[in-house]
Amino acid sequence: MKIATYNLRYGGKAGQRVHWSQIFEVANPDIFLVQETCHPQQYVTSRFWESHWHQVQWAKVGNNTWGSAVFVRSGSVKKIEVPQFEGNVVGVEVEGVAWSAVRAQKLRVISIHAPAPYKPSMNRILDWLATLTNDADLIIGGDFNLTVGVRHPGEQQQDQDLWLLKRLRKEFGLMSCWQAANPNRNLTQTLRWSRDKVTPYHCDGIFVPAAWYRYLDKCEVLTSPMWEELSDHNPVIATFSEESNPSADTPLSDITLLSTLPS
Repeated sequence: MKIATYNLRYGGKAGQRVHWSQIFEVANPDIFLVQETCHPQQYVTSRFWESHWHQVQWAKVGNNTWGSAVFVRSGSVKKIEVPQFEGNVVGVEVEGVAWSAVRAQKLRVISIHAPAPYKPSMNRILDWLATLTNDADLIIGGDFNLTVGVRHPGEQQQDQDLWLLKRLRKEFGLMSCWQAANPNRNLTQTLRWSRDKVTPYHCDGIFVPAAWYRYLDKCEVLTSPMWEELSDHNPVIATFSEESNPSADTPLSDITLLSTLPS
């Protein structure tokens, strides 16, 4: 199974809305979490939309033309009503997904684009998530507008948002796919401000149940001139195998410790 998250930046340039089709061509995700996207139909072929429209949930932010979306390739998809942050948060519950052969529970999939002020907003979003029933495997991904990993002491950026990582771990039992798959590495860049294309901001991420660590093969940030042209964010892709990795026996509690050690 592959999970992708991608912020398209205000929907992308008119006439250049190929973000969805490029993600499907390059990564072919089973789950796609999208932020700042116009209606998904604008990015895919009519044939694709006719076959998959019922697998997509999208909501715009206020009067903007763009918002957030979730695509799930298989299974029965049901929209989760979000009382606040409409368009910044989009969620679905999925039953009968192929991954169910590995994980018996249904999936709850949430695409997040944290609005300003970022810390209070994320806390309120997590407070809302905590009210949902605990009967599904939870997947959260998107643009958190906060650092979504632990930095080494020697990294250029030292902005730590450990409160967010602590809440995701302790309250929801979630791990960062990128950090779990890339221990002892500096956080890679997922956002390039137009005025600052060098600083390695790492605010886009995918969080899944810690029990999935044994199935995690890799998590990567896609980089190329094409991605830099399409958005100021880079896609993040996490890949899981249906068979557990017998060598993945490091206790999850050690992953954070490993990730803070110098490379």
